[in-house]
Amino acid sequence: MSVLVTTSNTDPSIGIITSGRNQTDIVAEVNPYDPFVRALATDQKPFDEDCRLFAGVGVDFSNRRRNKLAGIIEHKSLDAVGKIGLRLISDQHLGNCPKYITVRSLEHEARDAELALDSFDALKVALPDAAKDLIAQASTVFLATKHFESDEDTSSDQRDMGLNHRGGAPGFVRVYEETRGDSVATYLVLPDHSGNRFYQSLGNIETDRQVGLVFPDFTTGDVLYITGDAENLYDTDAEAIMPRVGLLTRIQVTGAVFVKGALNLKLISEEEYSPYNPPVRYLRSELDAMGHIADAVQASNPIGAKLVSTRQISHTVRTFTFELSQEIEAPMPGGFGIFDFSGMLDTGYSHMNEANPQLVNEDFVRTWTLSNAPEFDAEKNLFRRANQVSVTVKREPGGLMSNFLHDYVVQQIEQPMQVDFKGVGIGFSCLTPDPAGGAPTIPAKMLWVAGGVGITPFMAMWDGIKNIAKVLPEQISSEIVLVFSGRGDDINVLRHFLEVSSTLPESISLRILAFQSTSEAQSKDQAALDILTQEFPDAALSIEQRRVQLSDLEAIAELVDREIFLCGPDPLMDWSKTALSTLGVSQSKLHQEQFAF
Repeated sequence: MSVLVTTSNTDPSIGIITSGRNQTDIVAEVNPYDPFVRALATDQKPFDEDCRLFAGVGVDFSNRRRNKLAGIIEHKSLDAVGKIGLRLISDQHLGNCPKYITVRSLEHEARDAELALDSFDALKVALPDAAKDLIAQASTVFLATKHFESDEDTSSDQRDMGLNHRGGAPGFVRVYEETRGDSVATYLVLPDHSGNRFYQSLGNIETDRQVGLVFPDFTTGDVLYITGDAENLYDTDAEAIMPRVGLLTRIQVTGAVFVKGALNLKLISEEEYSPYNPPVRYLRSELDAMGHIADAVQASNPIGAKLVSTRQISHTVRTFTFELSQEIEAPMPGGFGIFDFSGMLDTGYSHMNEANPQLVNEDFVRTWTLSNAPEFDAEKNLFRRANQVSVTVKREPGGLMSNFLHDYVVQQIEQPMQVDFKGVGIGFSCLTPDPAGGAPTIPAKMLWVAGGVGITPFMAMWDGIKNIAKVLPEQISSEIVLVFSGRGDDINVLRHFLEVSSTLPESISLRILAFQSTSEAQSKDQAALDILTQEFPDAALSIEQRRVQLSDLEAIAELVDREIFLCGPDPLMDWSKTALSTLGVSQSKLHQEQFAF
């Protein structure tokens, strides 16, 4: 059912009236393009219980309350001025939990509906960009399903319908397309967020794959109506479509209607997303397009990772070194490793967790940039297989895994930390494999821009460059400037570059421009700065207690000719890209780490 109902400030007849336990009378404003209204208007068959089932869900967006009901439509009316009347007799009622509902305040708003796409019976072209944009920003979706079961023994049929709210962070529903000759097939992918485990919608889909979806935009009033053919995918089949998701619903769109100004509601407040919303998961095809290609370890041959050493860099940053149960093909320096802590931390299903809502959907899997690089084999022109990997992790307030790692060391827990290592991937590196089989190449001039623990891929890249230069000094050269912004004694991470700089040939040079923002422990911050200044040669390091400025980037020689690699917190990255554009740097020169997996 795709009618969204509210009261009206000008027409007192519009609204919902309940009579007794099971009767609900609805009078609603509708737009003439609503597929439900169109179906009623063209259907001349008499009503009966078998073919006039309904399902609905009532949502109070102000407090996240919702209730589902289902039954039969006893009577319907549709007048010429855009009002629909329904008498509903319900025999199923269920209150649902508040998870994944976005809090918002709404009021009545008269709008003029405009039909933007009418593929009511079939969709063989791509959805309009505006429709895709609506899906990409939607945190609220309604999913309709139905169930039909025939009992051969009793010669009776069982039919019912279901309508559910589906919510998540904006973009939780992903879209992809496949071109088939002259037509385009559109697919929607809905990851299954942990719910009440009734599996009503998913169960219906197992018996009847036809579904309907409504995507409302409460800001513009636009509504996208979808019908489709759905299937549930599990475990490896789900992960093949959407990594780190063990259950999802994939819907091939068979019909679509997109109506501008269809919704007679207006958003009058900021939206408050549910604290239970898990992070947005991306399609494997999207991750591949970003360059985040993960080589997963096969489940039949799991690899263990045992924590064997740690090194404190600052009061919030440590490097953790894991020994693997077997050697792996390491990614190009700058790549990531996938660690699974579920064996140590997963305590099983929890319907609600008000103290820590994120734990409800937590998979205890983390991808961290590897901050080391293996030795380079000059004969094979490859980095050697490795059985140790290191990650440099900052303790973040409220960060589940970062605090677990740091606390494990601080509390000196005797039991060895043993986790699963699920694979490696590459998506951000200044080293490019040589298609002709030679040693990896690097740009002749580079600028690295890093903030905080975003320096970790550059630690690995620097090690990789050093390891190649150690065995093939004539085949690698680059002039590198590293701009680093760090807080407090986090600038100690720069010592990593001091430790290896003396082994490099003259064809490799690195100059560091560091900017320290002070913390509450100003004396420790100053001490860290003083020690670094003493340890580094003057020509190798310049460090100041202030923020990086446009003039600092402008002073870098041959800036517009450099390949520029960026990794760090969003505010620094956004400022850096704006500043570099102002200074005439081409977008094609920028390479930014994407934290999507």
